[in-house]
Amino acid sequence: MTQSTKKRITVSDVLTEHIQKWQRGDIITIEAGTGVGKSHFIKNELYPIAKKERARILFFLNRTRLNEQFREEIKRNGKSDVITIILYQKYEWELRKNSAVVKEDYKYIVCDEFHYFLTESRYNKNTEDSFYAMINEKSKIRICMSATADAMIAFFKYKDIQHESYSIPHDYSHIKELIFYQNDKVLEKFLCQIPKNHKVICFTKSSAKAFKLHDTFKDSMFVCSRSGTASEKRYMNKEQVSKMLIDEKFDEQFVFSTSTLDNGINLKDKQIKYLIADIMDVDVLIQCLGRKRIIDKTDTVTVIIKNISNKMLKKLIRDCDRQIEPALYLQEHGASSYVQKYKKQSNRIIYDRPVNNEVGYDKAINDLMFFKEIFDKQFFEQVASEENGYMNYIKTKLQQDAYTILDDRYEKADITDYLDSIIGTRLYKEEQAELIKKVNLRDGRGRQQKDVEQLNIYFQKNSLPYNINNDSKMNKDGRRRLDNGDVNPNYNKRYWILAKHMVFD
Repeated sequence: MTQSTKKRITVSDVLTEHIQKWQRGDIITIEAGTGVGKSHFIKNELYPIAKKERARILFFLNRTRLNEQFREEIKRNGKSDVITIILYQKYEWELRKNSAVVKEDYKYIVCDEFHYFLTESRYNKNTEDSFYAMINEKSKIRICMSATADAMIAFFKYKDIQHESYSIPHDYSHIKELIFYQNDKVLEKFLCQIPKNHKVICFTKSSAKAFKLHDTFKDSMFVCSRSGTASEKRYMNKEQVSKMLIDEKFDEQFVFSTSTLDNGINLKDKQIKYLIADIMDVDVLIQCLGRKRIIDKTDTVTVIIKNISNKMLKKLIRDCDRQIEPALYLQEHGASSYVQKYKKQSNRIIYDRPVNNEVGYDKAINDLMFFKEIFDKQFFEQVASEENGYMNYIKTKLQQDAYTILDDRYEKADITDYLDSIIGTRLYKEEQAELIKKVNLRDGRGRQQKDVEQLNIYFQKNSLPYNINNDSKMNKDGRRRLDNGDVNPNYNKRYWILAKHMVFD
């Protein structure tokens, strides 16, 4: 049986027989791809056991829309007697108010999408509070689930937090083709050519970019966070978005969304043929790709991802260092030396902690944010160590044999149109400069190549059926006058001639 036709292994398949072995104080981590029943396991396997034990389940979620959707589902299925839904952010607010209490009858704490603690730490300094509050609930069984658990499991090991791990294999056999792009304009060109009966979900790293695409493509929906600070949120059609969440499909051809839809939302529609992501964090990217749920073996998608060049990766490494180095200095030399060295320089992972001393505070490091910077830096360094490292990493991550680059397709098409327009034309110095600029061939040091031989090699290597003739004896304009009788301004000047040769299959 092939990978695309065999039944996917679900969380219930793997874990149901293990529940009875779990003891109070245990931390269970479940790493499983999207659509393999993590929530189903809690609702249908853990629920009856907890009900029989007269125990309750506290279920943490990380998105307001998902919270509303899931809370309604639990209520509709008559399971709110055992399962209580709470947002991580609400719990963190209660912790700050010193009013957070996990009641005694909660035997199970479920941290859904627990990659939240790390991925959200860049924007929310309070994830450290909810994480350690969960860890300190030692009389409970804590179940942590995610499709992207690698970084959090690494953090558990870093902090020597004992846990029992379960992993369900990922299956990306529904991906028809993997494509990367570099230039946003290239993506827009591609979107213009998608057939009207094919739908697209495009995730972007900013609401401004998502809204710009929405404004360009009229048959589209714009989605961003309702609670965020982005000015574009006023343009979001809330009824339109709510209908999509209820129907688990959308009527428009395009959805342009920020990562606010990165997890828990199911979209079931075989017309969704393209998943596009311009998302920097790989964990969030993988979550975004999981929003389309696969219906059957004929349901396939093309995945298009914005590449992160090695140059950009090196910039990201420097950004990480700017956060990590002051934190390491603080660890080694203490708060007073840190303040003296860095003065008022801001650092997002270092904060003022109230203490009983003469100044009333001390400098402290946010554990999760610190680890996230180190983890990301190591990832960027690993990926940047080889040519096309990011694309090769994603190719392996998504279990693909190959990928194509969208920019190459359009660049080749554009250059072909141009070359066709100058076939047989005499190319003097100015026209030669235009051809050199269009081809833009550069050596390893970034120097533009102007030599005819190098240009011809470029055509050959890229399977372009063209050749520049530069015969120094033949290609010299000996005409004193043009055909219309005017004086020839190019008399005695040398020129190139571009020829196109036949291509045989």
